[in-house]
Amino acid sequence: MYSQLAFGLILLGIFSILENIKNVQKFSLLGYLMIVILFSITVASCLDFFSEYGYQLQIYKDIFRIVSTLLTINFFFIIFAKKVPKLVIGLELFFILLFIIVFNYGFQFPVYKAAVLLNKFTFFNQFVFALYFIMCCLSILYIGIKLHQQKPTENLYDAKIRKWFSLIIYSCIFLMALHAVFYIVYLKGTLLYYFDSRVTLFSTRLMLLLFILYRPKFLDDHRQDTSFNRLLIKNKGILFKDFEFMFYFNNYYLNPKASLDDFALKLNRSKEEVVDFFKNELDENFSDLLNQNRIEYLKELLRAKKYESFTIEALSEMSGFGTRRTMYSAFNKFVGMTPSDYINTLK
Repeated sequence: MYSQLAFGLILLGIFSILENIKNVQKFSLLGYLMIVILFSITVASCLDFFSEYGYQLQIYKDIFRIVSTLLTINFFFIIFAKKVPKLVIGLELFFILLFIIVFNYGFQFPVYKAAVLLNKFTFFNQFVFALYFIMCCLSILYIGIKLHQQKPTENLYDAKIRKWFSLIIYSCIFLMALHAVFYIVYLKGTLLYYFDSRVTLFSTRLMLLLFILYRPKFLDDHRQDTSFNRLLIKNKGILFKDFEFMFYFNNYYLNPKASLDDFALKLNRSKEEVVDFFKNELDENFSDLLNQNRIEYLKELLRAKKYESFTIEALSEMSGFGTRRTMYSAFNKFVGMTPSDYINTLK
């Protein structure tokens, strides 16, 4: 049965990777990270599949488990905080060094099959595993607490990401609690007869695969994250991360009073510097980029059922347009039809 589950995860992982890369011309850092996570989960599932047929691959399975865990934690922090805190990076480097050392001393993650421990779980192994588990718990719990403390937002993009991300975090917290219960039961020497570590491991992988597969689709084309190539650019003028933080993360394009002068003021730069930045770094003009993002947001509003009772004028204002005429002109320019025609395509 477990070989079939592993094979199912392999197929789902391959499908998810292909779904992520199809028709995508430019990836963000978040997009690359999702593909790497999917790849590591798929490879780990392949190793599990062959292990079910007697191949001794435990060391490789443990390495990919560590890699997948660290990548997933980074993935969570990038979604939540738009960056990975330096403290988290430092802890991850420490754990990478730690596991390089402990693997040389025979460390293995505990493997239970039908409540039978298949490998030696010495005090040393218990201590290292506890450190690993505590790191995962603290990272997820920290994000969960901060997420709970955030105030609700009326921004559609932020609300969708919050709902999707909350499901991921709370599911992770549930699975971690389940792991903790089994670990405590193990320490007391009263393991339940049906406990199998493959169940929780496969459940965690399946959860991540499904959440990435059913992510908010605007993450693929809406610039919620820094372009991967931008990480290699050393701009002597306006930094791309400063522009991105102000324009996208703060949803500046939804401001009805947005203007080039005001945007330059908020970046603490001259208007000429901002114009040069748009021309040389983005190959866009400010007005077009502003209206493109407003139209994308308006399309999301039109697709959301909760906004069916709103008039097109009200939705236009939510999207940052000052007048109905400006919105219609931009909609025709970037979509090639009127809002009414677009609404008819959704029916």
